[in-house]
Amino acid sequence: MARYIADPNNDKKMIPSALNHFDRAGRAEVPPATIINHRPNYVLINQSGSYAFCYETSSSLGAVNGTLNTYVTSSVYHSNNGLPLKLDINPVCWRITSGVAVKGNVTFVYTGNVG
Repeated sequence: MARYIADPNNDKKMIPSALNHFDRAGRAEVPPATIINHRPNYVLINQSGSYAFCYETSSSLGAVNGTLNTYVTSSVYHSNNGLPLKLDINPVCWRITSGVAVKGNVTFVYTGNVG
């Protein structure tokens, strides 16, 4: 949804548009590994293991990010105590480096005004 609209009283200026309740609310998603997503506000690690995150890519949203050298290893967590683990990072996709990636290993959390 557009954040600004034309002013009905003056077509030479813009005014903020009203936000619907979906725009004001956040959401959480469990994206599959290596798929390009919107940048989250933070990430939750739900399963122990070693993870890598991609912060920049030339791939399109929803595409597979196949270039392994674009990932940065950001966390190694080997205990299920204290999970989920919150990481204040903003990657576009993730992969696991210590086994098989399973949807649900990582959660991308988006706070209000997503879009």
